[in-house]
Amino acid sequence: MPPKASKTLSFEQSMSRLEEISALLENPETGLEDTIRLVEEGLKLVKSGREMLDAAELRIKVLENPPAQPAKAGKNKPVVQDENDFSLI
Repeated sequence: MPPKASKTLSFEQSMSRLEEISALLENPETGLEDTIRLVEEGLKLVKSGREMLDAAELRIKVLENPPAQPAKAGKNKPVVQDENDFSLI
């Protein structure tokens, strides 16, 4: 029996199974009930694959732009000489 869509499958395993499903759906000898079952399994795999991709994209965005750390007291405070002085020095 072919594997069912499962959260234990890796992204690569899901893609491989989707390729298998696609080949089975293209086979004219695949019956109606099998076709429906394969389409259902494929849709579940697509959904879980999209979720994995979204999670990976979020992880990459966080790595590229880590959340700002709160400044510690006394460090990195701007030096203000005169509140009306807008010079860069």
